[in-house]
Amino acid sequence: MVNYVQRARDVRHTLRIEGMEKGTIKVLERLCEDNEMLRQELAQITQVVDKMATIVADIATVGVKLKSEWAEVRQRFDQNREDLQ
Repeated sequence: MVNYVQRARDVRHTLRIEGMEKGTIKVLERLCEDNEMLRQELAQITQVVDKMATIVADIATVGVKLKSEWAEVRQRFDQNREDLQ
């Protein structure tokens, strides 16, 4: 998670305390750090969502196979019942 979020009041405060030149440098550095943390977090989230999509696709494949096998079992069961009568 992002450890620091730059807000407008933080920018104003930093500029007031540090002065325009040093304050601007400090604010820009914080913004760059925030951006990099967000970029890394988004990359991690993208990886997780990709893994989840793969799992869902695998589950769907298994479901289709189970459905066809269940239909085959039911068909054999019905044929066996007819043979007994």
